[in-house]
Amino acid sequence: MKGDITIGAIISGLFAIGVAAFSLYLLFKIFQQVHTINIQAATERDAIYLANALISHERIVYEENGVKYRGMLNATKLDEIFPVKSEKGFNDSEKLRLIFHPSNWISKDKIDLAYQNSYALIIIVDLDDCDENRCVAWGGMSVNLNYWELFVEEHPLVKFGKCLFESLDVSLGTALGIAIGCGVGLIATLWTPAEISNCVTRSIPEVVKQFLGSGSPVSNRGLPVNIIYDDGRIHKGRIIVSLLRLV
Repeated sequence: MKGDITIGAIISGLFAIGVAAFSLYLLFKIFQQVHTINIQAATERDAIYLANALISHERIVYEENGVKYRGMLNATKLDEIFPVKSEKGFNDSEKLRLIFHPSNWISKDKIDLAYQNSYALIIIVDLDDCDENRCVAWGGMSVNLNYWELFVEEHPLVKFGKCLFESLDVSLGTALGIAIGCGVGLIATLWTPAEISNCVTRSIPEVVKQFLGSGSPVSNRGLPVNIIYDDGRIHKGRIIVSLLRLV
């Protein structure tokens, strides 16, 4: 009868609604994926920029007669700037843990290269002094904070950093002694998503809820450098920079 709603019409209407809802869901997922890829690419790019800036920084490069040598790092300066040095690479889990504690972070008083609301994990490995039994490496976490700010417990970066330190499980990560060339981002493997989410919930204000890590192989392979020692030895090495960003 004219004006009656049939079962077929109801089913057709529900099907149309379902198709429309599914289409919107797909569009949202695609937008979300593209947005995530763009952010990851930007984080990766920033990590590479930072690594390039570091290999020219006067605080760590070799200098002679007023000439600073880009890409040639002074081992003595590395000892002074980087809070953690290991002769077992960072297979030495306790040494690796020390890097992440806020009291050991590299403040901008030491190296004035860091992004706002970000952590930059910096690892330098001496490839010519790295084998199964020994691997000389320096490590540090660079932040855009002054030294005294590292001890302000309520500072968002410090609070979040302490939470991450307490949640750190080195068994989830790739040992630094064999990490070069690996396509898995080191930082991204040290915590589970649940631990990161828990730290965000507990420690971070609403305005900085998004936690990002660079997992691209480019920054984790690092940039080639030379390392010069006081006795004149020059070794091949790598500098690896990976970013954690709160935006």
